[in-house]
Amino acid sequence: MTRIAALIMTLVLLIPASAGAWHKRTPAVVQITSADAGALAHPRWAGYRYVFFDSDGDLLGIGSQGRQAFVFDLQERAKTGLPALQQLTSGPGDSQRPSSGVRGKLVVFDALPSGSGPRQLFILDRKAGSTSALTRGADDSLNASMDDGSRVVVFESKADFFNTEVTGTQIYLINLKLADPACPYPCPENGNLGLTQITNKAGTSRKAVPTKGGKVVAFESDADLLGFGETEGQIYCADIRTGMITLLSHGPGASRNPTMSGKGGELAFESEADLSGAGTGGTQVFLYKQLKKEPVLQQVTFAPGGNSTQPSLERNGKGLAFISTDDLLGTGSSGPEIFGYDVIRETIGQITSVPGLSVDPAYSAGVFTALISDGDLLKSGSTGPELYVVNLFALGGQTLP
Repeated sequence: MTRIAALIMTLVLLIPASAGAWHKRTPAVVQITSADAGALAHPRWAGYRYVFFDSDGDLLGIGSQGRQAFVFDLQERAKTGLPALQQLTSGPGDSQRPSSGVRGKLVVFDALPSGSGPRQLFILDRKAGSTSALTRGADDSLNASMDDGSRVVVFESKADFFNTEVTGTQIYLINLKLADPACPYPCPENGNLGLTQITNKAGTSRKAVPTKGGKVVAFESDADLLGFGETEGQIYCADIRTGMITLLSHGPGASRNPTMSGKGGELAFESEADLSGAGTGGTQVFLYKQLKKEPVLQQVTFAPGGNSTQPSLERNGKGLAFISTDDLLGTGSSGPEIFGYDVIRETIGQITSVPGLSVDPAYSAGVFTALISDGDLLKSGSTGPELYVVNLFALGGQTLP
């Protein structure tokens, strides 16, 4: 059995029952965007149904201009065969980084109000068709991530919402049940009800990701939050209930791009540090198992060229996708290519083997991976980057194309 096939067999057993028919009815590759898709970025899954992303292309042929937020509906695509693509924003706001819970009803994104000023967070209620501001700070707020249950939003901001006079970028959490749409943060009228500041030290803290319900938040920071003498960016976890912050990586060498399972039992990231003592060098992907009990650190890649990046954990923590320019399996790959890692069997499989560039892998809560590639995976004549969904179940033990 090939390594990628073993990965797929494990993940198929873990697909929610309602998604089972989708992986059987969905081709190995679905091309979400078409020719002239523009600059695509930030694909994110909401559960196993929706892919949110942004683009400055007129994807629906409606004369749209500027960068806008979009959503692809895998269930609608499987049922109807239609493109199942919807544009969520319009106008000059430069809307980016949409994120949603598993139901895809509430969407948070950052944009420039009226096309200028600091970036602010907005929340879109897709059912009601309404959009309201979450922040109105004096500096940028961006890169928001909504938990699976659509209860909280975590984000990074240079705005000093609590007047602490601490410089740099800090991590915040919003309890959406307590947020007042009529009073974006900072909201002195209610004492910033629902807003929690997680970091409070000069430096740059960013790329926060929450567990379901927002009980735990992982992020990267170069602020040496615990006073251990860290001079480069490292990975931290914050327990929101206790306020305790834990350092999960250490230098020398920076660690970046944390990704966490929905329940917080697994956390992956990339690092230049020799965390396992293997002496591999370069940038490698690492994984924490049993994070909530007794953390076990594993080095996932041992790439001789040291260029394995952009890890993305499957939401139940059983699978991991990442990029590498190294020939990890001895197949002659020159990358950058997308690889998959079976967390249970601890095996690596190669997903793509295409000319050009494949980036931004995003794992769903099932056997689907979204990615951006200019490799024309379906031989449709595309000459630029396109957004695809790969069905690992239908792909079997093969690589793309």
